[in-house]
Amino acid sequence: MEKPVLTQRQDEIFRFLKEKILNRGYGPTVREIGAEFGIRSPNGVMCHLKALEKKGLISREAHMARAIQLANQPISRSALPDIGRLDGTNPIEALDRGNEADFAPLFENSDNFAVTASGDTLIDARVADGDTVVLSRSKSARNGDIVLALIDDGSPVLRFYSKDGNRIKLQGSGKTKPIQSDRVQIVGKAIAIIRKL
Repeated sequence: MEKPVLTQRQDEIFRFLKEKILNRGYGPTVREIGAEFGIRSPNGVMCHLKALEKKGLISREAHMARAIQLANQPISRSALPDIGRLDGTNPIEALDRGNEADFAPLFENSDNFAVTASGDTLIDARVADGDTVVLSRSKSARNGDIVLALIDDGSPVLRFYSKDGNRIKLQGSGKTKPIQSDRVQIVGKAIAIIRKL
């Protein structure tokens, strides 16, 4: 199949779309594309998207904010069949009511991001080495939240947050020595933990 000919701007927008979809897991909104390329009018962005769609590089679903997909990529799913709560008494067939566990909110919020946990610093919170921790960008936290924070030297740490007066304590599990400082920058709060078995 012959590669479609793109204008310079179409090529730049396509590369931007591809980077966001592959690295972030979902496409940018029309507003994000406009902001990235200094296109003030949503119609201006739509013209480029229609051209990329016509050239077979992307597909779009109408009336959805983040419905841009790469044409050669399978459509991503954000929901799984949920057959119900296992209580040890019902057979699986009886539990399956056609419900879905929808994980879309984890991926649709542009303030969410993920990090991979390293070591057993948060093992008491069931966060194991290699687990993916999904966080929401935030500069503040409440006592007991798991946070990603930058400490004095700029090093990132994933710990339980607590504050007493002006002093912040970042506590790990078990024998992990707590970090205490009045110079801590909160980057995000944990909202989910994903583990592949």
